[in-house]
Amino acid sequence: MKRERLSLLVIWTCGIWTCGFGTAWTSAQDRVLIQQPAGSRIPVSGYVEDYTGRELILRLRPNDTARRYPRSEVVEVTTEYTPHHERARKLFAAGNIAEAKQEFTAALNEEDRPWARREILAGQVKCALWNGDYFQAISRFQPIVESDPETFHYGLVPLSWTDDPPSTNVRFDARAWTSPTATPLAKLIGASWLLPLSDGTPEAEQTLKRLAREPDVRIQRLAQMQLWRLKLKRPELVDPREITRWQRTIEELPIELRGGAYFVVGQAWQERQEYELAARAFLWLPLVYDSDRWLCSRACFEAAESLKALGDTTQAANLYSEVVFRYGDTPLGSKAEAAWKAIRQANPGIKTPSK
Repeated sequence: MKRERLSLLVIWTCGIWTCGFGTAWTSAQDRVLIQQPAGSRIPVSGYVEDYTGRELILRLRPNDTARRYPRSEVVEVTTEYTPHHERARKLFAAGNIAEAKQEFTAALNEEDRPWARREILAGQVKCALWNGDYFQAISRFQPIVESDPETFHYGLVPLSWTDDPPSTNVRFDARAWTSPTATPLAKLIGASWLLPLSDGTPEAEQTLKRLAREPDVRIQRLAQMQLWRLKLKRPELVDPREITRWQRTIEELPIELRGGAYFVVGQAWQERQEYELAARAFLWLPLVYDSDRWLCSRACFEAAESLKALGDTTQAANLYSEVVFRYGDTPLGSKAEAAWKAIRQANPGIKTPSK
């Protein structure tokens, strides 16, 4: 059976996983560092059967009873990746995204372990987000959650947080993602991309309001924060107290869910001409929550715009240059470069940061 012809779902659920179990013991064992309640850390070696957002399942020897460790106690997992997976990780870390993308694809065809496959899919999502290919990111992210609903890769969820119109393929599929039979995650993603469209806003709003009551807290909170975007269209509904409440809500979220929400808060402060507060909110993305590279580019640019409006041309120039050097291939790259050059021409004393 050729693995490349199998769907992801079949690969995760069929006997390939069982077959891989017997051969795993002939290779190097996995090593897991566990945080004990008393404070000490202990290394444990064996075979990782699965590693989810809830727990790690480890078997020390083939016939032993599996041990289960809560995700919160797992400090580090060291395993032997396939050659393609290892190369993909190194290439991505070095910024060679096109080559990393090819290696991740090859790695998916040779990896049987469910948790390692999810890591490969997460790598593919990162490559897609790097290039602003949200359609590809969505198609790779959804299977991760199907395999592990509590995945710790949730910070990669490819939602829309701006009013930029989606690409044609995302726009076309977004309506299918919000159909009654779709999963809550698919509905959330689809609604986020339909929200800026005049013919999609009512449907997206109703979908998000329903999702805001979902039992899954992550879906619930992300839907609530997506609804903030609608309030921005009616500035009279968003006063400083409301924005402050939004910020407190963000601080109560799991860290991986905060990035997009900070972008909305930045927009809210910017709308009220509170430019220093806007810049602070926007800068959370390029400095901390940087999984969505194109959104980070937009946030960094808007932070520069806010500081320029505040009269701080030196810091604005620094941020424009940051967009040029870190995100020059994104849609804001050329616009940031023009703004940066204009400031330098008007203020010859401003030094050019080194790349």
